[in-house]
Amino acid sequence: MSRNNFAPPDLFEQILEYMAIPTFDLILEHADGGVVLVKRKIEPYKNVWALPGLRMYKGESIDDTLERIATSEVGLSIDPGKKRLLGQYVGKFSTQQKRQDISTCYVVPTTGEIKLNNEHFREFMITKTIPQPIGAMYKYYLNMYYSGEVGFAA
Repeated sequence: MSRNNFAPPDLFEQILEYMAIPTFDLILEHADGGVVLVKRKIEPYKNVWALPGLRMYKGESIDDTLERIATSEVGLSIDPGKKRLLGQYVGKFSTQQKRQDISTCYVVPTTGEIKLNNEHFREFMITKTIPQPIGAMYKYYLNMYYSGEVGFAA
């Protein structure tokens, strides 16, 4: 996959004005117990707890995207073959050209030492609860997860 096809920032802002963006979020089940949450430095959901997630790039498969999110955002390895589909959420934001994301969330086990992407996050926690403040999309996913609504392997 070539990563030379990033839209320049000014063009990406125009894309955000007219298009919904496909994103993926991960509930990373850590071997220490609980799931990995991160506190964001960037919009949307700046200064609140979130799940690690990013948009999909052209040329990537879903598994490629999930592996990139785990490694580049929190420094963890995953086996995408063990992922379980949790659900989808349409996020509408007042920031970034009234951005709209179509998020798909997967649950996947992981191990290892967390190494945050310091450009995106200020801190992390491994938790079995839903902390505050947390973004609406992540609260939705965690409520599903903790209620046992985890879907099938996809």
